[in-house]
Amino acid sequence: MRTVFVAVIVIVAAIVAAVIGGNARWRRHTAQMVDRLSATHAARAHELSIDQLPAPAARYLRKALLHPLRRVRSAVATQDASFFINGGWRPLLATQHFTTAPPGFVWDARIEMAPLVPAQVRDAYVSGRASMQASIYGLYSIVDVSGTPELNAGALQRFLGEAVWFPSALLPSREIAWDARDDRSATVTLTDGATRVSLVFEFDGKDDVVRISGDRYKETNGSYVMQPWVIECSNHQDRSGMRIPTVCEVAWIGAKGPEPYWRGRITSIDYNFWH
Repeated sequence: MRTVFVAVIVIVAAIVAAVIGGNARWRRHTAQMVDRLSATHAARAHELSIDQLPAPAARYLRKALLHPLRRVRSAVATQDASFFINGGWRPLLATQHFTTAPPGFVWDARIEMAPLVPAQVRDAYVSGRASMQASIYGLYSIVDVSGTPELNAGALQRFLGEAVWFPSALLPSREIAWDARDDRSATVTLTDGATRVSLVFEFDGKDDVVRISGDRYKETNGSYVMQPWVIECSNHQDRSGMRIPTVCEVAWIGAKGPEPYWRGRITSIDYNFWH
């Protein structure tokens, strides 16, 4: 019995050591990606004033930016959310680092797939290249893809939708262009190198952004297909001189209607501004 007990202790200790090591490697790789992201800062020249924008975009940016000349250089947000996977909603906690010029982010999330079984997920768009990794305990890889044109476009589109959390990044420039659709919506296009993406922003009677939509690449059975994609925004609050939505739901639009897969709130967001 003593031999069996010792063997069990050794096995448990080995498992614990492997998990600790796997988590440490995951954190180290995330930190390295954040360092790469932080090293890409470059000032963006804004060529047009808000007054020269289509009316719905101009009203939105005037409402969202208390100080239009105070522009976000980078941001760090924390999220308390849920992710729909394997037929149910699972708790998710995430930290996301953003830079605005050039556009980029590193999203590091922990999803409780089952009790005591967390999945670590990291999405990133750094220097024009997207990547996605997921693993269990940092040991068993579930997903590891990077750099395809479809993945790059999807990640840049995600950045464009999430720019409502730091709306000075939506000011017009060589990279950002707005076109009106009607009095309550406008299309915004973002160009980063060889990748160009667009989304439709819709505004309510208070000029808050409430819906963002467009066709986005979705991975299905190992291949990418374009599918309608939508972000619903609510609970707008003032943060550091900007008005942002703090609650969102993200969904694919399928044949039977919306298929939500992420819903949650921004629990904190800290900004660095250009001086």
